[in-house]
This record gives sequence, structure tokens and C-alpha cells, in this order.
Amino acid sequence: MPEANMLEAQQAGFAAALRRQDAPPAGLVGDPQGRHPLTRRFAVYLNNVHHGLTQTLADAFPVVRRLVGEEFFFAMARLYGTENLPRTRGLTHYGDRFPAFLYRFPPARTLPYLADVARLERAALEVLHAADAPAATPEQLLALGESLAETPLPLNPAVRLVASRHPVLAIHAANSGDATGDGEIADRPQSVLIYRDGPTVRLIGIEPAELHLLRRLKTSWSLARIAETCPPQHAGAGLVVRFQRLAALPIFTLPTGDTA
Repeated sequence: MPEANMLEAQQAGFAAALRRQDAPPAGLVGDPQGRHPLTRRFAVYLNNVHHGLTQTLADAFPVVRRLVGEEFFFAMARLYGTENLPRTRGLTHYGDRFPAFLYRFPPARTLPYLADVARLERAALEVLHAADAPAATPEQLLALGESLAETPLPLNPAVRLVASRHPVLAIHAANSGDATGDGEIADRPQSVLIYRDGPTVRLIGIEPAELHLLRRLKTSWSLARIAETCPPQHAGAGLVVRFQRLAALPIFTLPTGDTA
């Protein structure tokens, strides 16, 4: 076997062993009782890897962790780690598949909002680490004149949208920081805008019409096109008012080539 193929096979075997968590990789010297030093070292390494992954998830999803409790969360995170080893060298963005994992995790079905809360936490983490880009001020947007309506207006890279059938923002707020989570939460859908204001990540609730507007802008629609095609309840002066409200936030960048 060529050396490159042999190395690839060894790496694949090592990764498989990390996922299984119960056997050293093929070719590692050992005995059934695990008395060989290399076998014991692999066991220590295996434990450190999965402890690090579960702790990374715990740090990235503190609200999910609080909602389900320590024991349940770490058992769930350990299982997630067996199916989802890191795909990059760093752990900053580890856990991108965790919300999807929760959607199909049977023990989490008693908390139908849990996966959406995880989506919200994941979006906030992405916003925190998103690339920097100058935010367009209301004055700069106004200076675009008539071209503002016809030119697609980019969203800032540090912006995310989360729409849920559950009151995810209220649940998140009630279970963050020093909040007790004892207040009554109305069971209704919520949509959330997540953006970065300086070093601070902010989460605010938005109306369906605002979600519709931002989703269209995100896919490079112009304001004029949005106005022509939006549902009747979102059209007319209401669209202008909603855009003005959103334009006051640092969530847009100027169209390419505009520096006004």
C-alpha cells in the first residue's frame, strides 16, 4: 500500500476508534485487558477528547444545558460527540449540527422548543465570531437617494435570523444569566433578529413582516421588488415604517461601491 494511502487508512481507523469510544484503533499494540501502555494512553486520550467536546457544547449552549439539567445535557452531548467529531482544527465553531441533532433526538421530544432554542444560541455564537464589516448608518442609507429602492441592500455578516413556532426568545431570556425562569411565557411563535452592536451580541424580537423583509434582503432582493411582491398586510406605508425601524440598527452594509 502506498505510504499516503496507509496514512489515510490509519487516520480513518483512529477517527473511527474515537467515535466508538470502546476500542483502540486497528494496529495499536495492546491486549484484551488493556494492560499495554499504548492502550492505556489511548484510553486517556479518548476520555480527554470527548470531555473537551462535551465541555465545548456546554459552553456554547448554556440555555439548553439549563433547560435539561447537567446530567441529561452531558449524556446527550457525549452521544452527539460520537456522531460528530470536529471537522476543523479549532473548536470555536464546533456544534453546528447540534440543533439538528436535537430535532431527531427522541428523549428531547418532551421539550419541543429545545432544538429551536439551540438554533438561537448557535446563531448568537456565529454572530459573535462573524467577520467585521462597517455598518451603514441611517444617514448613509438616506444619502443613497433613489438607488436605495433599486439596489440590493446587503445584510451585515454579523446578522442572523431565527424563526420558530415556539417563544424561543422568551425562553432564552428566562433562562439566561441570573434570570429565574419563573415568569409565565405565552405559547406563541417568535422570530428573532440577532446582530452585533460593537462587542455585544443582541437578540430582539421581530414581527412576521420584518422577518419577511429581512429574508428577502438576505437573498439580494431590492426594496422595490419586495414592495411589489410582499403580502398585502405587509405593503404600503407599513413596509416603509418597518424598514426605517430596522435601518436604525447596525444590521446593514452599504451596497458594493457605495461609500457615501
